[in-house]
Amino acid sequence: MSKEKTLESEFSLSEQRPLAGDIRKFPLGEALFFSPKPIPSTKMVPRGLGRSNQVLKINDVYMDIGQSSAGKAFQVQVSTFCPMVVFFVFLLIVLVGSYVTQDRFGGIVQAFLYAITEGGGLIGFIPVLLGFMIGWFVIIQSSLKKARKKPIRFNRQRREVCYFEENSNTPIIVPWEEVVCWVSVYQGYTGNTVVANYTFGFALPDADGEDYWRFQMPVALMEDGQRCWEVLRCYMEEPPEYWPQMAEEENRKTFEEKHKQIKQRFLNGDRYWVRYCMHDYTQSYLGMFGYYVFNLLSCWKLPYLVSEWDSKISMAKFPDEIKEWSDPIPEDEWAKPSEELLRQRAKAEAHYAKGGNLTTLKL
Repeated sequence: MSKEKTLESEFSLSEQRPLAGDIRKFPLGEALFFSPKPIPSTKMVPRGLGRSNQVLKINDVYMDIGQSSAGKAFQVQVSTFCPMVVFFVFLLIVLVGSYVTQDRFGGIVQAFLYAITEGGGLIGFIPVLLGFMIGWFVIIQSSLKKARKKPIRFNRQRREVCYFEENSNTPIIVPWEEVVCWVSVYQGYTGNTVVANYTFGFALPDADGEDYWRFQMPVALMEDGQRCWEVLRCYMEEPPEYWPQMAEEENRKTFEEKHKQIKQRFLNGDRYWVRYCMHDYTQSYLGMFGYYVFNLLSCWKLPYLVSEWDSKISMAKFPDEIKEWSDPIPEDEWAKPSEELLRQRAKAEAHYAKGGNLTTLKL
């Protein structure tokens, strides 16, 4: 997270405080605000949020938002599989070229030995080694970078949010109703067409309440940014049936369970020699062959072991005062929504019931 004045600011939050439903224009784009106050951005659906890769931990007291290890195993698989494929393709080309001259070498074994020694097969190790080095540098660097950032903790009983400045161990606790969230859209021109880039952002007031720290991330569509907002708001404002679910774990146990399910589905299903199905390779022998080749060349369980390591080193280590702040408190001591929030929420829900949306909402 970075302080507002250190960023290229599309709009000022300190000089003019936004409201939910505001649309603020800036050069090349505009931003739609979801808060403050934190009102619903649309009609709610029980269990409609599903899993969120940003939810690291969730319980009756607090929810941690950050970057999970989801996708780390696939990152390792790609970084391992691609160099291995390049090497084997190169070796195959050299081997075929050597085998066609078997009159000189006496057979396939001699051709293979020639291919990996004098025929240039050893040169194939260079791109493989380079690919491995680049891939694993990215893997380790991204994990260590993530481990240096503490999650943002939302305490629903106290209706407060705890965050840490970058490279700081000093917690800052701010009221939940003062959090500012938005989705911005930037219009760009490629030379042939106009494209739109969406960004979800939220800002947290500093300890003095005079400045903001911002967090921003790209999203594919406006609806994706709206879902990011509802992940936060539903946990803080709604009963458990509206809460998001934690990010799915990636470890050796989940790999074994998934592998067992794939085998069982293949054995129990209608098996074909060849059948094109991108989302389900258990329908054919060729699909299962590709599944095993991919995982074997990706070192089988190694990517999930790396994912376990990534998750372990990035686990939040909060100071004692925040651990105490995160303890449950008696229900009669829970913080209550402000009168202003209740008024705005009632107005928003009535507006949505009439078929309106956030962009036409006037508070």
